[in-house]
Amino acid sequence: MLQDQLFEKVIDQVKSHLTWLHLYFQGEPFLNPRFLEMVHYADQAGIFTSTSTNAHYLGVEQVKEILKSGLKQLIVSMDGTTQEVYQDYRIGGSLERVQQGLIVLLDERKKANSKFPRVILQFLVTGKNEHQIPELKTWAKDIGVDELQLKTTQIYDFENGSDLIPKELGYSRYIPVGNGKWKLKKKIENKCWRMWQGAVITWDGKVVPCCFDKDAKHVMGELSHHPFEQIWNSISYFSFRNQLLKDRTQIEICKNCTE
Repeated sequence: MLQDQLFEKVIDQVKSHLTWLHLYFQGEPFLNPRFLEMVHYADQAGIFTSTSTNAHYLGVEQVKEILKSGLKQLIVSMDGTTQEVYQDYRIGGSLERVQQGLIVLLDERKKANSKFPRVILQFLVTGKNEHQIPELKTWAKDIGVDELQLKTTQIYDFENGSDLIPKELGYSRYIPVGNGKWKLKKKIENKCWRMWQGAVITWDGKVVPCCFDKDAKHVMGELSHHPFEQIWNSISYFSFRNQLLKDRTQIEICKNCTE
């Protein structure tokens, strides 16, 4: 997570036109002891705030602080309805802790007579958990989450198949082509709305094109050196967008993306 001063500096730079801030990228946001202070700062600037969590840090006191922060949306990842299946993907995680945290959050939100944060339960569908979807839907309805999202899973080296690819191809990004080979279901086109809709900022202030650049291979600039507007309109960004429109297959992070 960005250091406090840099975070506030960037928020001040973009608050006149930034409408949605998703405070999450490849990590657990609640490990940052000042995370909710950052949420509050953005919320006070009139920005819709959202985050994603594994829900292992949703105790009663933490939940009360979440409600005070102004956080508008909370996405909770839960990829199984039994501990055995859940821990196969979320290694070291506790399903019971996730479920109890969710129940506490929804209960405290109700007590506070608040609509926020809106709670989205997210389930990455794989070949190992797809059979649990009916049970998941029942549980999500019973506890009262606002939305259940069944999300397709990105798989590296999918061409040779994987036991993570669901049997129900409606939940898969990939389809078989014969001889044990697989391909992306959706044809890759030379366009991407994300390049003009927003950007991703890493914990140390690097600006990268989108969340598929998990290892920050395409750094457009650094916020500690230049203001966001200058980076957004830079030659580096222009060249990246131009290459995407010309032939996105030449960009590694775009080869396995269905946006």
